[in-house]
Amino acid sequence: MDFTLSEDQTAIVDLAARILGDRCSPEALVEVEAGGDRFDPGLWRLLADADLLGLCLPEVDGGGGFGVLEATLLCQEVGRTAAPVPLWSTLMLGALPVARHGSPALRADLLPRVAAGELVLTAALAEAGGSRPPAAPTTTAERADDGTWRLTGAKHQVHSAHLAAGTTGGAGATVGGTGVAVRMLVPATTGDPASRGSVTVFVVDPSADEVTVEPQVGPDLEPVSTVRLEGVVVGADAVVGEVGGGAAVVDTIVALGVAGICARQAGTCDAALRIAAAFTSERKQFGSPIATFQAVAHRLADAYIDTEGIRLTSLAAAWALDEGVPAEEALAVAKVWACDAGQRVVHGCQHVHGGIGVDTDYPLHRFFRAAKAAEHILGTVHPHLVDLGSRLVAEAPS
Repeated sequence: MDFTLSEDQTAIVDLAARILGDRCSPEALVEVEAGGDRFDPGLWRLLADADLLGLCLPEVDGGGGFGVLEATLLCQEVGRTAAPVPLWSTLMLGALPVARHGSPALRADLLPRVAAGELVLTAALAEAGGSRPPAAPTTTAERADDGTWRLTGAKHQVHSAHLAAGTTGGAGATVGGTGVAVRMLVPATTGDPASRGSVTVFVVDPSADEVTVEPQVGPDLEPVSTVRLEGVVVGADAVVGEVGGGAAVVDTIVALGVAGICARQAGTCDAALRIAAAFTSERKQFGSPIATFQAVAHRLADAYIDTEGIRLTSLAAAWALDEGVPAEEALAVAKVWACDAGQRVVHGCQHVHGGIGVDTDYPLHRFFRAAKAAEHILGTVHPHLVDLGSRLVAEAPS
């Protein structure tokens, strides 16, 4: 399998790296983080103006016609720069699933606004504090006689929902005065909870009166929210896919979300490794850079190998999703590498820094926190190892 990037893919990476790099200096990130929202509307607008937000959406919906692999490359650059933009949630949890499953009317309503930088998307999957979406949500949706639906329930660890109006950092119907709206994809039970065909996914406005968004703080100090739906009414046109067909939509959201978070982790680890390499090349002991010491060199060499493992397994998963071949095993492998190897990388980078590595104001700590947060998004290493083990058992000769 050849993972050499094409000319177009290389150009996409270079453009994203230039825009994000210019805007995400350590000083600029500190300023954005002090605002609480962890969102840079100016950078979001720059990405839209460069056509990077619509790049991976279908051409018929106003996009550039690229695919999942290119979307994960963008996620990787966001991880490498710690960019304060909701690109992962918007593309991987929202726009690409809508592009695959949404009706023509729903796609026409949402996707051009995503490409224009006017709309942030996310998905509200976890319930009761779990990181993985339940097969049968406790959130319910009841259909009224006029065809509308009334949703009731609670979702946890919802990314980007805090940007909606009426929540911390929100202002009227806009985010930071830029006119950006927020929509969530919400799975709910619409029939017999014991049946996989009872799940339906709806598009919900988190700024609606019947929705309460409670912003909290994740391991990386990024806002994640508990979202409470208190009988919020949505129209029949808010259904993603078919009524009762939500399980397939959720599978798509999770698969794309895992691919994107693994790619983002690859960028995070690469950034941490570069900081450590620069530090150990400049820091001297006994008249020599500590990078020349065998123990330090070996530690960073192991971190480099792990970083490459995360990058390559994430590319393999994205390629499988793009090609339409079974991707479940590749996704599980990628998430195991992102969780397990990701922690080895950032801990190793902290270690070679000595005492300065625990300074929360030092840029490395930002990537350490990001790697820890990515480990817990859409399942930690353990459930994915169980998935892989079950597959090996099923494939073993009797």
